[in-house]
Amino acid sequence: MPKNLRVSIFRVSLCLAFASLASAAELPPGRVLDAGFHHLGDNVVKNWPEAPAEPAGFNLDIEFEAEANDTEKLLGLTQRDVDNPWILRLNGQKLGELKRGKELLERHHPIPPGALKSGRNILNFSSRSKDDIVVGKVTLYDASLRELLDLQRVEVTVIDEATGGHFPARITVTDAKTNKVEFYYAESAETAVRPGVLYTLGTPTALELPAGDYRVSATHGTEWSLAETALKVRPGATPTVRLALRREFDAPGFVAADTHIHTLTFSGHGDSSVEERMVTLAAEGVELAVATDHNHQTDYAPYQAELKLNGHFTSVTGNEVTTKNGHFNSFPLPPGKDIPDHKLADWKKLVAGIRAKGARVVILNHPRWPDIARGPFGRFGLNRASGQRASGGAFTFDAMELINSGTLQPDPLYLCRDWFALLNHGEKITAVGSSDSHTVGNIVGQGRTYVRSSAVDPGRIDIGEACDAFLRGDTTISLGIVVDLKVNKAFSMGDRITTGGADVDFDLQVKAPSWITPKRAIVYLNGVVAAEQAVPKTAGKFVNSRLRFKLPAPKHDAWAVCVVLGDPVTHPAWATEEAYTFAATNPVYLDADGDGSFRSPRETAARLLAAARAGGEDGYEAALREEDSIAVQTIAELRDSLELEERKELDARVEKASVKRPVLKEFLRYLPTGD
Repeated sequence: MPKNLRVSIFRVSLCLAFASLASAAELPPGRVLDAGFHHLGDNVVKNWPEAPAEPAGFNLDIEFEAEANDTEKLLGLTQRDVDNPWILRLNGQKLGELKRGKELLERHHPIPPGALKSGRNILNFSSRSKDDIVVGKVTLYDASLRELLDLQRVEVTVIDEATGGHFPARITVTDAKTNKVEFYYAESAETAVRPGVLYTLGTPTALELPAGDYRVSATHGTEWSLAETALKVRPGATPTVRLALRREFDAPGFVAADTHIHTLTFSGHGDSSVEERMVTLAAEGVELAVATDHNHQTDYAPYQAELKLNGHFTSVTGNEVTTKNGHFNSFPLPPGKDIPDHKLADWKKLVAGIRAKGARVVILNHPRWPDIARGPFGRFGLNRASGQRASGGAFTFDAMELINSGTLQPDPLYLCRDWFALLNHGEKITAVGSSDSHTVGNIVGQGRTYVRSSAVDPGRIDIGEACDAFLRGDTTISLGIVVDLKVNKAFSMGDRITTGGADVDFDLQVKAPSWITPKRAIVYLNGVVAAEQAVPKTAGKFVNSRLRFKLPAPKHDAWAVCVVLGDPVTHPAWATEEAYTFAATNPVYLDADGDGSFRSPRETAARLLAAARAGGEDGYEAALREEDSIAVQTIAELRDSLELEERKELDARVEKASVKRPVLKEFLRYLPTGD
């Protein structure tokens, strides 16, 4: 099919940019410029009744003649399935992008005075992204957006309740049914605007709305309240909205980090410009912001300084090293140069190359994306019981994403079980939380990591100290809920604790804002549930609960992780893609035998197997006497030492035992085919 489709229209005026109207019924009759529909892209799509199944490439030109316009006009067009950036240009000048959305809807775009020229004009739709869309039914309305909708000005201000000062925030505007609504003319150098969402630095910000009844809410990330109010917009009135936010809790000794952040400017997809990203970071309370554009090392510092946001967060130059085998967030790195070789297929060489460029922390991103089978763990055959891999080589990265709020994972514990298997296998891998935000609407910092830090000023965080905390595992993972852990009153994440055969005291601090409900806290030893408690209800108040667990000293060395699960957030101001909220600690390491070191379940299993063999005992029977994590590792060690026929005999015995021990069935399920 041709890569460029040209449609000629005679003597019309067109109008473009970034607004859309509630429905075509609100508009006076317009002049139809192109009644047909066009399928742009490169894939055959058979389920679009209004457009051809065959694609027509990534460019559509509409050619027309017009007179130069000295007043605003309006263009209507109907579109479907816009997922990626599609640029609108008039006479070669970029005017904006098509709105994102799946539904077949009419969208409307104002064009400023002077954008048309007398004579021949060309309207162009184009994209560099792989995306198939429908556009068509192009209509000219000879009026401005304000005239057509009778827009009314509304002024919104957000303040810190404690100080009375203006405060960066995310403002959400909805109708009575909590659907986000369009508002208009709010764009400025200090805002980031998308349908129903306005990020502001807190100073009085004007927007325009048609007459109607609305709700306006404001948020500032995880640690702050959610403020909202009803808004009535009527012709001739200029209402003022003033929303006050209060800090409901803090996380002393930690800073809030997002290690996975994108911009359209440097990643080439999504919709957030780098300037808009600065506003969203300040408004969401992210304190340590790691720039991770794809195979690009972005320096936020000049953009942050331009907007006078240095006091709100510390920026770190990083890179999402994007390879065919996985994506790796890596930091710190020098801005703009010395890009790691992302074409390396061998993980060990890849990670070594990243470190050679200066990165101290390397994180495996979304290990089950784009889905469970095709993500890195699926492709390399991770055994979810033993932590062994069928291929892919050694894991030399430092951390993995346990929470990625931009990548839907329906089961909150699925990646936990992957991580637990790796910990049992002896991998010292820190878990992190991130947002992977590519857009303004996708909440940056919704998934985040709380990192141990001595900083008192978010603009002056010691990046080296933060990297040390990541490598030590002195961090916690958050999706709306924040936790901290003390063990035996003195130890925290990443620490080794000698139990001396005595009970072990866990003191878990659980915090959440008043608009999030944590429900259940679980303590895992070597991936096995050791204890759990309900989080006390707070009836609309913010959560600040201390949960205490007393566990008997384990028989062997063991790691411990605490997880808290909560209800999802459905409020449109901070709605979660996931059907849950979540928090988790990184491990503490219990030295049960008091020898001053920690042995993973795999190392313990190797010792037990050696001792059984030295005593003439059947290693398999010795394995079955141990708890699940040790049993699986012992069987895995035993199996690796056997020839093929002996393995088959062992597998048959394990299959029989798996009736009463499901973990053994899982171990067999993930063995390599034909092994």
